[in-house]
Amino acid sequence: MIQVSKIFTISVLALALSLSGCNEEPATEQKETAQVFKAEVQMVQLGTIPLMAVVPGSIVPEQKASIASRLIGYIKGLEVEVGQKVKQGDLLFSIDSADIKSQIAQAEAAYRQAVAALKDARLDYNRFTKLYKDDSVSKQQYDKIRLQYSVAQQNVAAAHSGLKQAKEQLNYANVKAPFDGVVVQKLAVAGGLAAPGKPIVVIENATSLSVKTEVSGDLFAVLHIGDEAQVQVDGQDKAFIGTIYTLVGSANPKTRTHTVKLNLPEGLNINSGTFARVSFKRDVRQTMMISKSAIVVRAGIEGVFVVENGRAFFHMVRTGLEIGSQIEIQAGLALGEQIVIENNESMLNGDIVEVTGVQGDLAMSLSGQSELEA
Repeated sequence: MIQVSKIFTISVLALALSLSGCNEEPATEQKETAQVFKAEVQMVQLGTIPLMAVVPGSIVPEQKASIASRLIGYIKGLEVEVGQKVKQGDLLFSIDSADIKSQIAQAEAAYRQAVAALKDARLDYNRFTKLYKDDSVSKQQYDKIRLQYSVAQQNVAAAHSGLKQAKEQLNYANVKAPFDGVVVQKLAVAGGLAAPGKPIVVIENATSLSVKTEVSGDLFAVLHIGDEAQVQVDGQDKAFIGTIYTLVGSANPKTRTHTVKLNLPEGLNINSGTFARVSFKRDVRQTMMISKSAIVVRAGIEGVFVVENGRAFFHMVRTGLEIGSQIEIQAGLALGEQIVIENNESMLNGDIVEVTGVQGDLAMSLSGQSELEA
């Protein structure tokens, strides 16, 4: 038994020496195969990023009108179609003017009668004025004729006004576009009955669009006229910057939210009613930020190469928000560490790094770039 124990002890020692020799071999091999990379490094420091509040919104026109007739009558000449562009003054639809022309004829007849009555009253007035001066008629008779003459004058004025109004009604039979725009709704057909207050077509100005959204009271409290916000519109590849021009202080009694409107840059090919996401800046926070070029992927894991004693060592990191050419690091690095930001595509753990330059002024505020660029 003692002999067996000795043999086992010797075997264990031999195995240990063998494993020790194996561990040393890769280290020697790593030194021999290490590559040399010339690269710029960056000092990990704090940067600032905005705290954003994202709310839904929609694209709305600043000019939108529901066009109705001021007359009662049958619709004719409704030739416009939904989606059709119209210019200010273009004919939208017409109302049958037979009744209006009849009213004009009646008004003209009434005016002619009033003029004839005035002519007769003027003759009586002139005759009785002479008789009154000659004391041939009493003052009572004279006053009566003078009153009749005054009433005849007023009747002519009223008849003229009625005729003018009747003719103006004829202008309302042809309804024209009040501004340049696009027909977005057609609410009637030719032959239908038009009435005041009953819309026939709806047009909107496609060149004066804005973003409308509803925000909570706490967000509304930090917003100001002229503030910028990032707007992402469905169907658009890139987000754009909108400027607040309307803040409605009165809250919606049902939703307890406030209406906010932002203008849009010119030349955007978007339509009203499109869904949008509006990102408002609420505050800023400090966090570690590095150049996105420092991020490499090894075996599906994101990381960076940290330079220690002239060699590169891979550190796994957890990334966060991207702003321009910078990216947030939430875990995996410490302030003050130097990381490789170029020539790191084929770099491996333990490779030698010859530093060509150091970027250390990352603590700048990212507001110098576009804080809203996400």
